[in-house]
Amino acid sequence: SSGINAEWPLRPGKRAYNNDVQLIVTIVPTERDDRYNAIKQFCYCDQGVPSQVIKSRTLDPDHSQKLKSVVNRILLQITAKVGGELWSLSIPLRNSMLIGIDTYRDVGSNTAPNVTGFVASMNKDCTKFFSKTAVEKTGEELSASLTKLTLDALQEYEKENGVFPTRVIVYRDGTGDAEMGIVRNYEVPQIEAAFQSVNHDPEFIFVVVEKRITTRFFMVQDGRKLANPPAGTVVDRTVTSDSLYDFYLVSQKQSKGTASPSHYVVIHDTGTLSADQVQRLSYMLTHMYWNWPGSVRVPNVCLYAHKIAYMHGQHLFKTPDPKMAKSLFYL
Repeated sequence: SSGINAEWPLRPGKRAYNNDVQLIVTIVPTERDDRYNAIKQFCYCDQGVPSQVIKSRTLDPDHSQKLKSVVNRILLQITAKVGGELWSLSIPLRNSMLIGIDTYRDVGSNTAPNVTGFVASMNKDCTKFFSKTAVEKTGEELSASLTKLTLDALQEYEKENGVFPTRVIVYRDGTGDAEMGIVRNYEVPQIEAAFQSVNHDPEFIFVVVEKRITTRFFMVQDGRKLANPPAGTVVDRTVTSDSLYDFYLVSQKQSKGTASPSHYVVIHDTGTLSADQVQRLSYMLTHMYWNWPGSVRVPNVCLYAHKIAYMHGQHLFKTPDPKMAKSLFYL
């Protein structure tokens, strides 16, 4: 009932918890935000341990028509949260760090602060990550925390690999055309300041990714029939900007409706990668999001950054325990 304290399902877990616990699985009877928030806050902020919350109806054979596939998906999520690698692609870039940045804003509140989600890859195959959040000023769309976040990621990368990355590629989600110049002048220098603080000068590419666009592409079949372009289609001329380094990428196969491309704008580039290499890398990363078996619209680090920012801003309301930084706990 609504009168039950949201913390009641945590009491057995709190009594049984010890430092050897690798995961806490909680089965709940119904969907309730207050209960879900309390569980996640206890696990992620108080104890620093991954959590999986499952509705009992999900595991009921009488109500779930595809119980096996549901259980398989839950197990995949759990595996990713405790550090397992679900799949990978051979990314032909040595000693590179790929970063995803996104900002969460509670559109229903004028007082809730924005949250920046920051995720950085820690190995060659982009299967190990360092994830953190930072609280921004209320209503601030841009991040003022990127120097500290990038510095933490650089130090963690050196700890894992023995060297700093020779190339850093940032994918920035959550901004539009109006903020493009501001991002270039405000966020890019913050990341450069992190490089300077450790006396390091890597190749640096900063890419803004736009999803909310109205542009659509079609191909002609049989001389007259219009169809969606195949996944992997890149458009980098004719309809692109004369003044920007940009391209459109269709990363998903669309059998119904129209395929939705994403718009990539490279606003800073001191690297040696060709445009073709940046495009191929971006497409590869859309296949590396472990919460979905196919490709997604943006590189995986963008979606991971979105997920951790949303988890903080919507459910935790405070910073996760530092032990969670190496876990994809927010999936």
